[in-house]
Amino acid sequence: MDILVVVLQLAGGVAGLHFGSNWLVSGSSNLALSFGIKPLIIGLTLVAFGTSAPELVVSVNGAIRGESDIAVGNVVGSNIANIGLILGLAALVRPIRVEPEMFRRDFPFMLLAALLLAVLPFIGGPVEHGDGSAFVLGRAKGALLLVCLAIMLWVMFRSMRGDQPLPEDSQRRARRLRNGGLALLGLLLLLAGGKFFVDGAVTLAQWSGVPPLVIGLTVVAVGTSLPELATSLVAAVRGADAISVGNVVGSNIFNVLCVLGLVAVIHPTLVSAQIMRMDMIVMLAFTVALPALAWFGGTISRAKGGVLLVAYGVYVANLFGQWV
Repeated sequence: MDILVVVLQLAGGVAGLHFGSNWLVSGSSNLALSFGIKPLIIGLTLVAFGTSAPELVVSVNGAIRGESDIAVGNVVGSNIANIGLILGLAALVRPIRVEPEMFRRDFPFMLLAALLLAVLPFIGGPVEHGDGSAFVLGRAKGALLLVCLAIMLWVMFRSMRGDQPLPEDSQRRARRLRNGGLALLGLLLLLAGGKFFVDGAVTLAQWSGVPPLVIGLTVVAVGTSLPELATSLVAAVRGADAISVGNVVGSNIFNVLCVLGLVAVIHPTLVSAQIMRMDMIVMLAFTVALPALAWFGGTISRAKGGVLLVAYGVYVANLFGQWV
């Protein structure tokens, strides 16, 4: 592939991410308020699930092609990047206030999803794979993840309502249509921008001879998390804390329960011993660290964001340096 094409992919991706994130945050926030829906619920569901669509597409394609390191590494790496990189950067832009109900409902769901992903592959024991061993994430395990997703959605939508919706009139209906269209257009731009950027970044990584697992855990994972990054940064700038943190928590839940659940149901997937030995533990550590940091003071301050960023930087450096 010509270097000019790669540069155009990267530039087009950045443009799509910039405009798409602005329009998605603006449209979805205004739409939620007009219907009396809590912005946190919008961040945890519609925005989070929408911005996680690249992970779904990349992981399903990877599983179908037999590229299990890309399929699983993408999800594990994205969940690490969502907390370490995205929330770390968002908190540096502006300290993020965490609503109390997240500690009662959303953080436990995120922890449960991470624990399921860490435990389920071990059931049944390892199998021979290449020069080493791997663990199977089969259809039954994928179905269990999807059932947990359905339960989580039911619990979340039970608490959907916030303030009373504004009364109906023709002007308000027209504004809702505009906000809905703006949010949808923003989401489509985010997805297109993320795809362009990932395609260009993966090509550059392959040219440099980076192993597939490292590509999945870093380049592809960060690339498919660019919609979350752009959305959370814009939300932080605008003071929409519920969308900023809800987007990350919801995406982490969706990545495990929906993305890997569907991947395993469609095509039983191998989880390499290397991922289970190192990267899964790092993902669990970040997943536990987020509510622990937020618990003190009810905010993710700039200092806490800095800690998350440094930890993520050390993790990525280790992937390339292979110190541990």
